[in-house]
Amino acid sequence: MNRKSKECGADIYFDIIRRNSERINALIVELLNSSKPAQLKIGKVSINTIALDAINLIHDRIVLKGVDLITRFSTDICDISVDQEKVKIAILNILVNAIEAMEDEVGKLEVETRGEGEWCVIEIIDNGSGIPPDKLDFIFDPFFSGKPKGTGLGLSTTHNIIRSHNGIIDVLSEPGKGTHFIVKFNFNN
Repeated sequence: MNRKSKECGADIYFDIIRRNSERINALIVELLNSSKPAQLKIGKVSINTIALDAINLIHDRIVLKGVDLITRFSTDICDISVDQEKVKIAILNILVNAIEAMEDEVGKLEVETRGEGEWCVIEIIDNGSGIPPDKLDFIFDPFFSGKPKGTGLGLSTTHNIIRSHNGIIDVLSEPGKGTHFIVKFNFNN
């Protein structure tokens, strides 16, 4: 390996550290703000744009873990009225958890968007370790984590963001087979 490729390899880790620091900062701000009504900056945006932005933020993790990413984005999906940055944080938290739950080189991550009646739907499916049934009811509780070094803030923040947009989040999971998140935002909000 030459010096230039070593430098490029180090750059990817510095980028990961920088983005994780920014994500941690955003989670802390969300936690601090969760005790007061959220100030949302609502604008029209496609869920596809939000999903692509979130995927781009974790692309290096996908590459490093050798995860197979499959995207199916509806092209005729309507825009939704949301705070784009907050919803991106919510989707990013789900994606990060999915990647961390999967084994290197065999992980499969699916991200799909579609319209469903009055709802704009984004589904995130992984083939990771899954969530035990006795823990599934607690995954959105602040400070609850199934990870040894987890803070329990990511999915709690995600849940709060989606609820603040009058959205719906559902989770299906089976230990050893993976987890399936379904997030819905109403077109008419």
